[in-house]
Amino acid sequence: MTEELEAILAYHQASKHNFKAYAPGPHRLDMQIMPDPFLNYYGTRLLNLDLWSDEQIKTEIFPAYEQAFSPEKLRAAELSKKSISQLFFDSFAISAWKAAGGMKWPLRVNPSSGNLHPTEVYLISGPVKGLLKNPSVCHYAPLPHALELRAEFSQETWEMLRSGFPDGTIFVGLTSIYWRASWKYGLRAFRYAQHDIGHAISALTFAAAGLGWKTSILADMGSKEIAALLGISGDKGHEKQEPACMLAVYPAGKTCTRGRLSSEVISAFKNLSWEGIPNRLSPKHVEWVGIEKAALATQKNGTDYLEKKGEMESGTRTVPPLKPDNFEAHSDFETVPLRSIIRGRRSAIEMDNSAYMEKETFYAMLQKTLPQNSPIFNPLAFGPFTHLLLFVNRVKGLFPGLYIFLRKPEEKERLKAAIMPDFLWEKPKDCPSELELYMLMEETLHYFAAQLSCAQRKAADACFTACMLSEFEKPLNRFGAWIYPYLFWECGFLGQLLYLEAEANGLRGCGIGCFFDDPLHETIGLKGLEYQDLYHFAVGYPLQEIGVITLPAYEE
Repeated sequence: MTEELEAILAYHQASKHNFKAYAPGPHRLDMQIMPDPFLNYYGTRLLNLDLWSDEQIKTEIFPAYEQAFSPEKLRAAELSKKSISQLFFDSFAISAWKAAGGMKWPLRVNPSSGNLHPTEVYLISGPVKGLLKNPSVCHYAPLPHALELRAEFSQETWEMLRSGFPDGTIFVGLTSIYWRASWKYGLRAFRYAQHDIGHAISALTFAAAGLGWKTSILADMGSKEIAALLGISGDKGHEKQEPACMLAVYPAGKTCTRGRLSSEVISAFKNLSWEGIPNRLSPKHVEWVGIEKAALATQKNGTDYLEKKGEMESGTRTVPPLKPDNFEAHSDFETVPLRSIIRGRRSAIEMDNSAYMEKETFYAMLQKTLPQNSPIFNPLAFGPFTHLLLFVNRVKGLFPGLYIFLRKPEEKERLKAAIMPDFLWEKPKDCPSELELYMLMEETLHYFAAQLSCAQRKAADACFTACMLSEFEKPLNRFGAWIYPYLFWECGFLGQLLYLEAEANGLRGCGIGCFFDDPLHETIGLKGLEYQDLYHFAVGYPLQEIGVITLPAYEE
């Protein structure tokens, strides 16, 4: 076992919550050092992007939400100031302001644990009429909805950069500032920051789909290479940005087979003149050595997994496409506007424990999480690794109890052998044949679902709560410690998908990062590290927030 693998396994165990003790965290929240939720580069040129009012968004009935799952059927938008503006407005911008008790705070399109937003976003693009005169690297600033121009480079370098990618490609880079999350959550914040990267990848993918574009992760890029491209190689201290991933965004009718950029191009970026000084987020900090060790252990070197055709099952999409029999998606979604769903997404604070969802809606949501031949899952280059352990509380036509939904059917026998042998493994009556959904235990378990989710009532009051059970030991042994964040990215990606599915169905979702890890494993008989519970997510009918008012995201 490598030192990096030992280090990340040590972090994983140390960051677990248990009934007897929570993972190490702050004893109290020091509001005096609460991090600024917005990073800005002073001294850069601000390039304002186009804005849409809530009223304008409501009038846009095209594309429909359902069309996001087939973006290649839409006419791809031309690369312009308007399309770039919409991409960021529908993925990372402020979605609304909330106010209560004399306080006011912003919400964003991309969800974040505790609304702390450790994720930062960058654009690398060639010239764009009305926006960028030259090929540029820009940092996205959500508060003004603008790009901060950090560096310009030559057309020759841009041609080298985009070589091998479809015409009309731009690149989006994601980074994490762990201090933003560790201020509140302590050691476990490294996990939550990775969830947020998954949320961000999914948010970008849905926003791109609305433009007739799709995304691909440059999965073979190394961490230092990404840092060089984004101009953060020199970052130090508690507020430094850690590189996460780089994505190509391009017309959905095209194909992207590249997994990395050439090292020759990356060398050219090291010599760029970078503009701007980042603002200080907090006057002082608390050091979490465990997070530093986890970040160092998961640094990734350049690889060639996706460059070698056939190396990765997910890269070649060898899984056969679904062949539904009696299952049909909701035709109503053909009239539900995508942009309204994207920008209307909210986390449920409390849920109505007297409301039931239809089983057809439940089945449709599960079907959407399947990766086979779905362009939405295109950026998840290495999966799928995650299955859904479901506490079904209030779904009409389904017995309350514990269920499991397999997103990779060939894992069934392996999972059966890994958990309690006396589980039922019964498929519900009338369940579509292509859905690998099995009831493990028929029992009312909503209170236990809440107990396992750090006693959060929403897990009990929801129609269902999903525990994301990921393959763990196998991918870590195969790829190394750098795959650890990716496992959480997949869970965050699924969380964002469930958020949007809930909104489209008139429900609401909420990600739950606080849960008791090993007690859940013990509940189902899991031993060792073959599978691990990495994220919880509740879906139900929201209760109205009392005393909270909603304000527009941006003043006109």
